Amino acid sequence: MLFTLFLLAGGCSTEKNTAVTRAYHNVTSRYNIYFNGKESLFAGLERIDQSVDDDFTQILPVYKSSMGGTERIASAEMDNAILKASKLIKIHSITKKPKRRKNRTAAYKNLASKDEYNVWVDDSYILMGKAYFYQKKFPQAMENFNYVIRKYGDQPSHYEALIWLIRCYSEQERYSEAMEVIKEIDGSMDFPQKLDQDFSLAVADFHLKQKEYEEAIPALTSALNEPLKKREKARYNYILAQLYKETGNNAMAIEKFMKVAKLNPSYIMAFNARINAAGVFTEDEDLEKVSKLLHKMLRDEKNVEFRDQIYFALAKIDSRNGDMDAAVGNYRKSAATSVSNDYQRALSCLTLADIYFNEQNYRDSRAYYDSAMFVIDETYPDYKLIAERHKSLTMLTDNLLMVEREDSLQTLALMSEGDRNAKIAEWIKEERDAELRRKQLENQEKMDQSFNRMNQSRLGLSQSQSSGWYFYNPSTVTLGKAEFEREWGKRKLEDNWRRKNKSIVSDLPADELAEEAPDSTQMVAAAPRVSDKMNRDYYLQDLPLTEEAMRASNIRIRDALFNAGRIFKQDYQNYPMAIDEYEELLNRYDDNIYQLTTYFELWDLYGKMGNRSKADYYKNLIIAGYPSSKYAQYLVNPNYFIELEAHNDSINRLYQQAFNLYQAGQYTQAGQVASQVKTMAPDSMLVPKIAFIETIGQGESSDFNRFGQLLDQYLTSYPKSPVKPVAERIRKLIQDSTLVDYQKLVASGYLNNEIVNDELLAEDKSVQDEFNGKFSYDEELIHYFVIAFDRSADVDINRLKFDIANYNIDHYMKTDFDIETEFLNANTTLLTVRSLQNKEQALIYFRSIIRRRDVYEQLKGVEYVNFVTSTYNYRELKADHNTADYLKFFLKNYSRFIGGDFPEDELPEPEELMSKAMEEDLNLEERGSFVLVKPDAREELFSRKPDAPHNFVIAVKDAKFNSRNMIGQFSAFNRDEFADQKLKVQAKAFGEYQLIVVSPLSSAALAMSYFRRVIVNRSLFDDLGERSYRNFIITDENLDKVMKGQSVNDYMDFYREYYISGQYATAQAESTAQPPSSRVETVVETSEEPVYNGKFSSDTKGNHSFVLLLPKKGVDQEKLLDAIENHNTLADPGGKLKIESRNFGDSQLLIRVSDFGGKNTAMDYLKGLVRDQQVYGPLGELEYRNFIISKNNFELLNTDSDLQDYLKLYKAAYLKN
Repeated sequence: MLFTLFLLAGGCSTEKNTAVTRAYHNVTSRYNIYFNGKESLFAGLERIDQSVDDDFTQILPVYKSSMGGTERIASAEMDNAILKASKLIKIHSITKKPKRRKNRTAAYKNLASKDEYNVWVDDSYILMGKAYFYQKKFPQAMENFNYVIRKYGDQPSHYEALIWLIRCYSEQERYSEAMEVIKEIDGSMDFPQKLDQDFSLAVADFHLKQKEYEEAIPALTSALNEPLKKREKARYNYILAQLYKETGNNAMAIEKFMKVAKLNPSYIMAFNARINAAGVFTEDEDLEKVSKLLHKMLRDEKNVEFRDQIYFALAKIDSRNGDMDAAVGNYRKSAATSVSNDYQRALSCLTLADIYFNEQNYRDSRAYYDSAMFVIDETYPDYKLIAERHKSLTMLTDNLLMVEREDSLQTLALMSEGDRNAKIAEWIKEERDAELRRKQLENQEKMDQSFNRMNQSRLGLSQSQSSGWYFYNPSTVTLGKAEFEREWGKRKLEDNWRRKNKSIVSDLPADELAEEAPDSTQMVAAAPRVSDKMNRDYYLQDLPLTEEAMRASNIRIRDALFNAGRIFKQDYQNYPMAIDEYEELLNRYDDNIYQLTTYFELWDLYGKMGNRSKADYYKNLIIAGYPSSKYAQYLVNPNYFIELEAHNDSINRLYQQAFNLYQAGQYTQAGQVASQVKTMAPDSMLVPKIAFIETIGQGESSDFNRFGQLLDQYLTSYPKSPVKPVAERIRKLIQDSTLVDYQKLVASGYLNNEIVNDELLAEDKSVQDEFNGKFSYDEELIHYFVIAFDRSADVDINRLKFDIANYNIDHYMKTDFDIETEFLNANTTLLTVRSLQNKEQALIYFRSIIRRRDVYEQLKGVEYVNFVTSTYNYRELKADHNTADYLKFFLKNYSRFIGGDFPEDELPEPEELMSKAMEEDLNLEERGSFVLVKPDAREELFSRKPDAPHNFVIAVKDAKFNSRNMIGQFSAFNRDEFADQKLKVQAKAFGEYQLIVVSPLSSAALAMSYFRRVIVNRSLFDDLGERSYRNFIITDENLDKVMKGQSVNDYMDFYREYYISGQYATAQAESTAQPPSSRVETVVETSEEPVYNGKFSSDTKGNHSFVLLLPKKGVDQEKLLDAIENHNTLADPGGKLKIESRNFGDSQLLIRVSDFGGKNTAMDYLKGLVRDQQVYGPLGELEYRNFIISKNNFELLNTDSDLQDYLKLYKAAYLKN
């Protein structure tokens, strides 16, 4: 029996798909892995529920997990749930299709059409998503939910995933997207009834987070209509009561609060329900009766820790009765008795702070804001507004106290020495009396402690009589608790409970604090401050007894008065108090640095208050005392600042005109415009640049001696000018007599590279960089996009390549990329996408693709890095067999994103970005520094003939390189892969290069196809080692030009522009679409139609077939046919389509789908099939062809096998639109 079980288990591989294997994996998944994962998730939620206290001063959240910090509480349980879910998917997922049957019934077709045969896989994805959600890793959670939504459209899990997607969006405050999902569910006729409650709760949470309380009530009511656990029912009723209270429906609020109390919730919830029921007032409420009930609750010892809430409720009754003094008294008691409930303490303190603020008692308001800020954090409602008010009040009260303090110190300093000493003696006596009273209290406490010890002895609680642990004895615990409260008062059990202000406690380890502490031997010793209040020096140490100290004291008062006035005006709009502070400043210090600003502020304040006479008084003071100031100009001319802005706009326009003339080489005109700008008093930052243009303009009409003098004057006047390097370079050329006349200076200095702006020189950064010159900074080299990941990682590389290729097809229609993989070292795999024209386009590709998470689906959970690199740096990276150094270089010079932490936002499409980049290259802009202007027109060095025969060339930069072995390898490669092309390989010498030339390749398209096939076969290049080389395709004519004198670099610029960019393909298509020039006159009416004159029929009417041609090797024929059949089940529900496969030649497989009524139907089928990743995904990088073909042409093709000739017809007759 045991042997049979082992045999059964061993035969139940996921590579088999039978009734037995499906049953085995479903049962094992459900009762083993999934069960354990789900239990772990529930345990984590229970931990959150037990660990997090609700804030009953605010509306409770629908889900406790929404509260801050919950993601850390159950992290371990959620990690385990993720582990279980991913394990189930990995080892129990069945995607293998069932064995093909000759008799394909409807039931079989339905079974074969599935993508997944384990019914617990979708539940596992949702479980994993939930766990990520509770860890607040929302992107990962959404990936799992979206996967279920895409793949399981007809399953209940589809709708469950939609509900969780709503919760993800709500938690991220992406409410518009959440609303779209809500609408989708509302409009669905197939939504499972069992999920109604979950949906209602998610909708209630959605509205609650936006404070849409009216809308949340129906959703929460709907959820309560379904069966619930008692704890959840109490919570949701409590929230509903709070919502009714917020929306003014007090009667319903009281009803719901009383219902909560009857549901046997926790004591704290029951208490809050009762206290809130008492605190919600209706029109006919008996407030005296409610007050008596609250006082009765106050006397109940069970409510000792809730007294703060009771006092708060009493204060609200006092406020309702209009007795604000009694209300403030109870609010103060609430704040004073709030020890363990930080939420209530914050509410009480903030309420008092607002009351005092509205009464303009800013000091007491600040004191209670201080207390509140100790116990709230960034998650508290309206925290930013509270923090801003606290900051403003702190600044205001600090300034007001500064004035009082300095006034007191000055008063004491101005006393005679005898009076001052007498006053100090009086303060010392008061301090001694207070100290005596403190000692008497301490003696009384000691007597009480002795009495307690006597009681302990009398009651048999001494240590000598104790036989057990201290905390096992309830009497000793009670006495200890009482003694602790006498010593410390009531303290909340938390870290640093001895400290009042816990925010000053550093989180740094002690050794780090020690390292950061300043060296006492290096610090300047400050005069020690006296802290003993019974020492006479304590009162003398801050007195301004010298003239210098008195001046400093007055400066502090002056600044404090001005700052206080500004805060009263700008922050609080308290104009009378602002006027008091400003006028006090003027009365004390008539001539001070703030006088002009204070006059203007008083003019504005009195104007706002409607006191025109006082406003005019200060207006006249400004005009008379400061006539040239901007304030005076504005008061005289209210349009002054508008006119000033217009003046500045004129300066900017003229400067731009001067700069454009300078760029165009019209230096005299540029200098004249610059001179005009100088007369308009431009901004100081602009003056050096304007002066430089003016100097260059004056130099054109001067001899070289005079030009040199002008440059000397410029360098003296503007020693820190941003264009100083340019001016110095020109000056040196003049001194060296390098320039014989001004025209040569213009020709060589500003329109080519003889004289350049040093600021824009491509610095040789590699000379002294941290990488010792290992990496190249050349931005114009061809670049690759690279993903590096662990070789041992479970990555479907073919699928990853397909996803990247899919992305490339979607966004780079005119560019053919090659995707290859190779090993960097024993531990690392590189996936490389070749090639991108330069650094700029590489970064556009990089920044765009990393934002597409669907491309990285196969790397989920895998540690990887991605980057772009030039061809030179790629070779260096491979020579290192390590990415570490290059990644440092990449982070400094390319991008900070190298792993999976890519940004959420999506960029515009890459094509759009590249188009903009190319436009920017053509449009020269002035960005704060002078630039060189390149000529727009240049002679075309190389011809563009995509239909001409081409060569594939490897140019090895080593004249002594022996190419014999490589020629042999390429010859063998050509025989195996391109036998029908009859290619030849030969060596040629050219300067410092050895060329290996493969020819003839009949067109640019074939040459590029050869190029792509060759460069992925890296073994062909092994002989090159670390030698520098270039590979490219080239026509015979252009190769001849290179051999006769044009440099390889010149051709590589042309190659990148014409071939790599894909221009050749567009040109070839256009040339194919045009008739020969000799026929233009005779076929004018069809001059835009492709022409075909071969053996195949151009008649496109009648029945058609779809054909897929691909190599026999490297493809799972059975799997491919299954995938096409599954596609046909959806595309052709009637089952009329037929599939057949046969050999085509010696090395190719032909798959045909027939019969389609016409070419349009066949073409629609082709367009739909090529989007099916189940069909084309496994083909990877195989060379294949797909097309449609008429019945007669198919028979001819099958007989003749001339595929190239038919493809010419196909292009002319089927692809012309």
